[in-house]
Amino acid sequence: MSAEDTLNEKPKRRRGLRRQAVVEPVEAIEEVDDESDDEDDESSERGLTGKKGRATPGRRTQEVEVAESGGNFITRTVRGLGDYIEGVRSEVQKVVWPTRAETRRLTSIVLSVTIISALVLGAISFIFNELFFIGLQNPVVFGIVFVVAVVVYILYLRQSNKRGSRF
Repeated sequence: MSAEDTLNEKPKRRRGLRRQAVVEPVEAIEEVDDESDDEDDESSERGLTGKKGRATPGRRTQEVEVAESGGNFITRTVRGLGDYIEGVRSEVQKVVWPTRAETRRLTSIVLSVTIISALVLGAISFIFNELFFIGLQNPVVFGIVFVVAVVVYILYLRQSNKRGSRF
């Protein structure tokens, strides 16, 4: 039975195991290699090799390295702390530190954004504090502010619906 006949056979079971290629003995493979110099044979193009003599281990069957758990509480703690420090040191060495100019530029950006946001939030807080103070003295002001807030919200919703329907 040739290799081509084996590959063209239909499997007996559809959901069964994969078809196994017929492996020729090592002597026959060497003979085919010798004959391939003289003539082009289809079986020599397949690149058949001999068996390894052992099964190839799969990922699931490979043994997982077991961490050393020997020693008492103190030695395990010191070893774990040493591993942690070594890991931190290796990670810090991977960091690309900014230059002095980049540090100054980024610091100025952070400080300016912080100051501006503090001023804006302070102004908003001051405005609402004054509105509540005035509103507690005169309840009509609360009604007017509430009506204005509702109208602004409705206008905002209408505007956002118009933008959403265009796209």
